[in-house]
Amino acid sequence: MKIGLFGGSFNPIHSTHLDVALGVRKRLGLDKVLFVPAGNPYHKEQGEMLPAGLRYELVEKAVHGCEGLDVSDIDISAEGPTYTIDTLREAARRYPEDELYFIMGQDSFEDFTTWKDWQDIPKMGNIVAVSRAEADHGEMAQELKRIFSGLKKSGENVWTVPCGKSFYIIGDFDFVISSTQVREEWKKGAEFSALVPEAVAECLIEHESELIKFWHEQQRRPNREF
Repeated sequence: MKIGLFGGSFNPIHSTHLDVALGVRKRLGLDKVLFVPAGNPYHKEQGEMLPAGLRYELVEKAVHGCEGLDVSDIDISAEGPTYTIDTLREAARRYPEDELYFIMGQDSFEDFTTWKDWQDIPKMGNIVAVSRAEADHGEMAQELKRIFSGLKKSGENVWTVPCGKSFYIIGDFDFVISSTQVREEWKKGAEFSALVPEAVAECLIEHESELIKFWHEQQRRPNREF
C-alpha cells in the first residue's frame, strides 16, 4: 500500500488539514493518509499547546467517517521530543511492506535542513511538500537542487533524489485557516465552528473549562526548550 504520513502538532486540527490530506491522497493515489499528531514537538513553545491526549482525540473525531483518513499514535506514544526521522523509522517498522509518503507544509520545507538527521529522511520515504497556490514553486525547486546533489526531474513538480525516493511539490491549496486562528477565536468566545469539523467544535466546547485552566497553568511556566 501507499501510505501518507501527515505530521504536525494539530493544535487543534481544522478543516484545511482535512482538505490537504484528502487532496494529497487523491493526487498521489495513496491508499490512506495517517494523521500523526506530535506528542512533544521539540520546536514548539508549550504555552499554547493543547494536551497531547486531547489533540489526538480531536484528530480521531475529525477523520471519523472520512474514507482513506486515519490517525496514528506513532508520535503521541513516543517518550521525549519527537523528530521526523524517528517517526519515519517507526513507521517503516510498523509498515515494512508499504511505501511511505511524508507530508509537510511549506514552512517545514523551508526549515528542512535544520531537522535532526535530515539527510536520511528521503531514504525512509517519499517527501510531499504542500505549499500555497501563490508560492514560488521555482524557488522551492531551486532550493531542492541546492540541498540534494544529483537531483533529477521525473515529472511536473516531481524530482527523484539520489536514494531513489521522490520529492513532490503540490501547490494549489488555499490555506485560509490556521490553528492559531481557531484557538484565538475559541478563547475569546467568538464563533469558530466554521473553521473545524463539527465533532471537533463540539469537543472543544465540551472541554472548555478544563482547557482554560490548563492554558493558564501553562502560561505561568517558563517555556521549555529542547
